[in-house]
Amino acid sequence: MARSDAPRPIAAVAGAPGGGFDEVDLVPVQTYWQLVRRRFFQNRMAVIALFLMAALILSAIIFPIIGGDSWFRTDLLKGPKDPVSLTAPLGYDNLGINIFFRLMKALRTSLIIGFFAVLIIAGIGTAFGSISGYAGGLLDNVLMRIVDIVLSLPGFFLVLMLVAFLGSGSVLVIIFAIGLTGWTTAARLVRAEFLRLREADFVQAAKALGASDRRIIIRHMVPSAIAPVVVAATLGIADSVVTEAALSYLGFGLRPPEASLGNMLTGAQDYFYRQPLWIYYPGIMLILLVLAASFLGDGLRDALDPRQRIEA
Repeated sequence: MARSDAPRPIAAVAGAPGGGFDEVDLVPVQTYWQLVRRRFFQNRMAVIALFLMAALILSAIIFPIIGGDSWFRTDLLKGPKDPVSLTAPLGYDNLGINIFFRLMKALRTSLIIGFFAVLIIAGIGTAFGSISGYAGGLLDNVLMRIVDIVLSLPGFFLVLMLVAFLGSGSVLVIIFAIGLTGWTTAARLVRAEFLRLREADFVQAAKALGASDRRIIIRHMVPSAIAPVVVAATLGIADSVVTEAALSYLGFGLRPPEASLGNMLTGAQDYFYRQPLWIYYPGIMLILLVLAASFLGDGLRDALDPRQRIEA
């Protein structure tokens, strides 16, 4: 490999023999986010999970567009005995519906529910935790007792109760039910960060300059406390997808002809002994989605932790 002739950054250091100076290489200063990127890409499982999640998202966007209405259109001339083909790589079910395109539509639905539910979780949790951690005192105690009450309730049964009350079968109802019951962890994480940051020098300087509490929270403290929320949100995608699948499996989630991984599992259980692959397809897709979100969340947690060391 040819050696570059470009000059390297050097610094003169006193104390060389004979009263001269030694020349040493300067180590370039890296920003926090550059270090985060380096730590993340050193985690092989996190990188694999990132590419897997990207592949799942692209598949959920592209294939339903290609398939059009194939995910619910029945063809009485097709059935489980028809051989697989390029247009139907997973074959057809007993109603003549293309299983592959229905699976991709189900994946899209589960991803939409997971991502939008996490947005609600992160929004409520950040607002609740930031107000509690910044205010302290009586308001902090009252808000944290509310969090404790919500945490004391069984999470899944609370979602089940909300879905039954608001009306099952709607994507929006499931998103709001999951979002309104899953924000407590994010609130606790943000509160802990705010309790640490409110005594920091830059916060005290902003107060001395006359900045309002709202500006201090939004402009100065929230960006510094957002790292644990990002990790919790990534892990929350897996929890939201599993919750939706469980609701649909129990009959409280999305109902046919709408497609989701949960109701595909429900519809396939009657054919387990005759067509076991019909259960494996949505089951494997659910496992891949949960694993990708979990390993991605673990990688982000390690990358955002400044105490983690970077390998040379």
